[in-house]
Amino acid sequence: MSTVLVIVLNIILLFIVFVILLNRIKKQSAPRVLDEYTKEVEALIVELNNAVDQTVNISEERIKELKRCIRKAERIIKDPKFHLPATDQEDANRRKERTPEPQDRTNLMKKTKHLFAMGYTKVDIAKKLNITAPEVEFLQSLSRD
Repeated sequence: MSTVLVIVLNIILLFIVFVILLNRIKKQSAPRVLDEYTKEVEALIVELNNAVDQTVNISEERIKELKRCIRKAERIIKDPKFHLPATDQEDANRRKERTPEPQDRTNLMKKTKHLFAMGYTKVDIAKKLNITAPEVEFLQSLSRD
């Protein structure tokens, strides 16, 4: 009977030691794992912040560019004699030859839209209508609205 008692006591003692060691392992490994996850999350946050900064910078640049384009368009609308700068000598010559009247501009918009629908390029339309390529782009943008 004493051997059985010693065996039972040894089993109980081993169980207690097992529980104590298991708790210590859990306590020590949880902070370490938590630290690793914390570092990974911090790295992801830094990476995300960088990506957001880049996106915001690109958006701000595009907003500035759009504002410049809007100001140009408003100047053109307010002053019919205002023209976009010539891109080449041919555009400059065309501009000197002909400045459309305000009533003619509506007609040009219709013609530009029609020629685009037929598949003509901006350069071809500019040659046909005797205007510059930037004017064709402007008329096309107005006809979209």
